[in-house]
Amino acid sequence: MTPTINTEAETDTKKNTRPLTRRGQIEFILKKLNRKQLDQFLIDSALNDNHVRDALLIQFGELLSEDEANEAKYRRTLNTMIERHIGADGIISRKSAQILNDSLDLLISNARKPTTPSSETIDLCLALMSVLPRLTQQMDDADGHVYRLMKLSCVQLWEVFKNLPPERQQSAFERLLREYVEPAYLEADLDSFILTLLRDWAKHQPQWQKLCLRQHELLLKAAGNDKWRKNYLLEQTQALLSAWQKPA
Repeated sequence: MTPTINTEAETDTKKNTRPLTRRGQIEFILKKLNRKQLDQFLIDSALNDNHVRDALLIQFGELLSEDEANEAKYRRTLNTMIERHIGADGIISRKSAQILNDSLDLLISNARKPTTPSSETIDLCLALMSVLPRLTQQMDDADGHVYRLMKLSCVQLWEVFKNLPPERQQSAFERLLREYVEPAYLEADLDSFILTLLRDWAKHQPQWQKLCLRQHELLLKAAGNDKWRKNYLLEQTQALLSAWQKPA
């Protein structure tokens, strides 16, 4: 006679199976926690882990104040992150630079998520851009973190921009144009990243092209007797015109 299969024991074995993937394990544990346990764990983690705290403030900082621009709050958070890595000599060491870079990478990764509102992504990317010139002065960047982060910020802005409605595209363009004229980007050799993005955004927008050229005109006047800067700006202006005149 064929022995009877113990289906009940088999079912119990299946019930006791634990997930093997990291995501599965996290989801399994979260389902077992009540709200109080989850809240306490998150609070303790944010207070004791800089990465968790920074991610929490970046993602949900807007809840702290409805009257303050998110970008300004992100800038303060990013500058606080930078301060923690500065050594006694006023410089961020190569080792600390890698740790800081990993934290900033995490923020950009969060900005890429489909669930992140486009406004938050734009605010975060512009805030990150604004602190990068400081890093060129205060960080041992032998590994090229600053330029890579600048490129990632521009790529992310482009991805968000192309899905915005026209009126919000206009606002994003104007914000980036205001950022571009900050002298710190030219001094840190980061201005070309922003100008390339502005150039591409304005490709089919004659009015935006005029705004770009107007800003270059103002920059040329502000250059005064600085021949190098004037020549550089003239070269950039010519490059813009050439790019816009090319067929799409």
